Amino acid sequence: MDSKHIFGGVVAAFLFGFVVLYSSRRREKIKASEKTPTKKNLKSSGNGVCRSNFAGNTDVVIVGAGVAGSALAYALAKDGWRLHVIERDLTEPDRIVGEFLHAGGCIKLAELGLEDCLDGSDSQTVFSFAAVHKDGKRSAISYPSNASGRGFHHGRFVQKLREKAASLPNVNLEQGTVTSLVEENGSIKGVLYKTKAGQELAASASLTIVCDGCFSNLRSNLCSPKIEVPSYSVGLVLEDYDLPYANRAYFILKDTIAIVYPISSNEIRCLVDVPGPKPPSISTGEMASYLKTVVAPQMPPELYNAFICAIDKGNIRTMPNRIMPESSYPTPGAFLIGDSLNMRHSVTGGGGMTVGLSDVVLLRDLLRPLNDLSNAASICNYLESFCVLRKPSAFAINTLASTLHTVFSSSDQDPARKEMKEAFFNYLSLGGIKASEKTRTKKKLKSSGNGVCRSNFAGNTDVIIVGAGVAGSALAYALAKDGWRVHVIERDLTEPDRIVGEFLHAGGCIKLAELGLEDCLDGSDSQTVFSFAAVHKDGKRSAISYPSNASGRGFHHGRSSGNGVCRPNYAGNTDKKNGLQATFLFGFVVLYSSRRQKTRTKKNLKSSGNGVCRSNLGGNTDVIIVGAGVAGSALAYALAKDGWRVHVIERDLTEPDRIVGEFLQAGGCMKLAELGLEGEELLAVEILLNILSVELINNYSYLCPTFRVVTDCLDGSDSQTVFSFAAVHKDGKRSAISYPSSASGRGFHHGRFVQKLREKAASLPNVKLEQGTVTSLVEENGSIKGVLYKTKAGQELAASASLTIVCDGCFSNLRSNLCSPKIEVPSYSVGLVLEDYNLPYANRAYFILKDTISIAYPISSNEIRCLVDVPGPQPPSISTGEMASYLKTVVAPQMPAELYNAFICAIDKGNIRTMPNRIMPASSYPTPGAFRIGDSLNMRHSVTGGGMTVGLSDVVLLRDLLKPLNDLSNAASICKYLESFCVLPNGIRNKYIGKHPTHSILFIGSGPSEEGNERSILQLFEPWRRVLRWTDGSSASSSLY
Repeated sequence: MDSKHIFGGVVAAFLFGFVVLYSSRRREKIKASEKTPTKKNLKSSGNGVCRSNFAGNTDVVIVGAGVAGSALAYALAKDGWRLHVIERDLTEPDRIVGEFLHAGGCIKLAELGLEDCLDGSDSQTVFSFAAVHKDGKRSAISYPSNASGRGFHHGRFVQKLREKAASLPNVNLEQGTVTSLVEENGSIKGVLYKTKAGQELAASASLTIVCDGCFSNLRSNLCSPKIEVPSYSVGLVLEDYDLPYANRAYFILKDTIAIVYPISSNEIRCLVDVPGPKPPSISTGEMASYLKTVVAPQMPPELYNAFICAIDKGNIRTMPNRIMPESSYPTPGAFLIGDSLNMRHSVTGGGGMTVGLSDVVLLRDLLRPLNDLSNAASICNYLESFCVLRKPSAFAINTLASTLHTVFSSSDQDPARKEMKEAFFNYLSLGGIKASEKTRTKKKLKSSGNGVCRSNFAGNTDVIIVGAGVAGSALAYALAKDGWRVHVIERDLTEPDRIVGEFLHAGGCIKLAELGLEDCLDGSDSQTVFSFAAVHKDGKRSAISYPSNASGRGFHHGRSSGNGVCRPNYAGNTDKKNGLQATFLFGFVVLYSSRRQKTRTKKNLKSSGNGVCRSNLGGNTDVIIVGAGVAGSALAYALAKDGWRVHVIERDLTEPDRIVGEFLQAGGCMKLAELGLEGEELLAVEILLNILSVELINNYSYLCPTFRVVTDCLDGSDSQTVFSFAAVHKDGKRSAISYPSSASGRGFHHGRFVQKLREKAASLPNVKLEQGTVTSLVEENGSIKGVLYKTKAGQELAASASLTIVCDGCFSNLRSNLCSPKIEVPSYSVGLVLEDYNLPYANRAYFILKDTISIAYPISSNEIRCLVDVPGPQPPSISTGEMASYLKTVVAPQMPAELYNAFICAIDKGNIRTMPNRIMPASSYPTPGAFRIGDSLNMRHSVTGGGMTVGLSDVVLLRDLLKPLNDLSNAASICKYLESFCVLPNGIRNKYIGKHPTHSILFIGSGPSEEGNERSILQLFEPWRRVLRWTDGSSASSSLY
């Protein structure tokens, strides 16, 4: 029989078996939860409105069908919920705001499967912004090469979203005005509304979600809104005008703030910020006069004529810029998202839609693991984490909007504000933190005493610090230790005499120690404080203690303020611009820290050693972590930074020596960066780059602010940066798989990386890192209470904690207590090192996708790791020479010509090692008091190098879920709460799960055809198609995380 028919039969048999397996599992899930709605339970009513055929009609009522409401309706309906959406006006909206969606919002839209709503309506792509300053200076703010923003007519976009939502059979989209919420026994049971025809009706549901926008008439029932209107946006359309540079928009940051961007092929939207509670009148001509005399002279020359023409046409409209901080209180049965929950100034141009879509993605993910919303109190309690998890995206955009408007709308008569403007714009002119390294490499560099390179300009000052109080003096010392030349100017250098600033909590003492300034508290008669006695009105007292290894200090403020702090006195010129930047940034740090501290003091909590508030748990340990590999060490650091007391037990603390775990994809590097998140270290102006440049978009696409990070664990160990892969196919064809311009992967020696992570974790005072072998889990009344382990000296001990997290890797001996592991070993990875060899293209790795799959990447400046996939349950023997023969005769001929000689040489050197490729789907069952992450939970084939990315994603997610908690002692409640963990990380995990044959088909064959196959197969393949941007019948193209 013809070989191609045999191959076709094998593929068909595999796909058929896959369909049968998938279908059977799907049926099992349906049987296990009869309340889960599916499309099979839906039917069409006689009037064409589709309704579900379940008992009861609606799971969720959504009030409002704008951007957030329509997107949420589509997202929840796709997950099977039955939706009733009530919108007061279903005609196409006509607004002057909400017409630009930044790259982060576009990515959120894609996550929801709604990216096609931006197509077919003459929307315009924007790749960069030109920021124009008062003195005419300009700076370019660009998105990464694979990202872009979109400008469009707001109404067209909203109508497409509504059509998309209404196309689903379990969505009932209706025009009506909601007049009130229906409350019963303290819970919201639905709404009362008037239909278009004036009929008064009631709609009931288990959950009512209010997202009726900035003019919401229902939010006052669910929060205490404090709305400010600092200014108005005045909108004009520049018609039949082409911007000088295609796909570029404008920020005009002068005395008046304006933003200009395309909304169609022949229309440019211009939004002008007019400060004050009431704008000039349009009807009397005051507004036209104001725009011509005040605003027009500030326009760039290339926009001036078109701006004047737009004024003369008279189509001028206004919109109040409403600011409202989030202030909702938990209400069973009801929820707020989008502008109904939180509003910010429109100066960012589209930031509100990005926040709204982020809210939609987050809420969808939180509701996804649930099957029933009827217990309103439980759902309300469960969704309290929403406000914590939305902070990274919402805070960044809100702060950016507030900072831009506050700084650039102020008068230049205020010298401080004027200097802030200059500092902010000068920072942007440098390209922000992203461009700092490029800027430095253009200068003559020298190494400071600690090996850090700094500029070698004779006599210059790098940073001016205005003020030498506690913060100023400490900052001067810290920067000078890092090699910066600092000029500190203080109005009065005599000893201060103040009644405040005389007590430093334990967290502050630890920060002082981190800066090397702890001796400033000594020798001045300072006093140590271990606890507080809280005295209540009725005379009762309670003790609030620091942990046993921490304490606060009381002292005279003046004695400690500058003691021991070096004030470098460099001669020569100063760089005022850089100094003002430092002053502005550090001032923002203090402001942000104080706000966070105010929030924390509202809780009746005890402070841990690093200043983070936690409950006063009995015993010494909150969390036991079994294993100190990549996931375990990173988790220990992350949880300890949040104030939990962590005991880590690792069977071998010597440096590991492995052939896998030596390459971290760009997504993993970003996750590693996220694990250094500390609010006190926030850099304000970096927010701008994260919103506009989408610097840290992860697989959940939170637009997180950039924080000081733990990526230094990748530095100083000769790790190598990789920007792209060369995929080499059987016929010799090649394709480049590149990371976005702002991202890269890293290759390194696994052991060096793990040791750095361990050192980072062990450096925290509330982490105990110990070598020992955990022999078993300790169970009591159905809950895990800790572990039994043998120390390095052979002593048998018990360790107890409220939560035990098992992350002891692929060879875990504890996972069988927490799941039913089904492990397969379809192949082995064979590792060689190509020594003293440079790849033909710097910063590029290889995927060899031929009869044998291989991957080659740098792990040091003179070493290339080559991993070869050898199929079968047992690899050829190394000791007998079978493996060397196999590599030379089977694998070597498939190597690219430029790697062949180095590959043969590596075989001849004989340092060949193997590692089984273990595949294990996540199959844990809830166990109170215990949890698994990383390879202990789920393993995949090593062909992608994705295991560490999944593990670090698990760490970030678990940290975020635990962050809002103060007490882990109720094991059953914590277990229930953490059930959402296995649902939320699907965006990352789906990219790297899968069995080896699936990888082979996807990499080597063409994309599967939709014809003749059940559509469910395509849906299962879709994550891979997105990873490689697959096109049916073609090879992979451009973005691999």
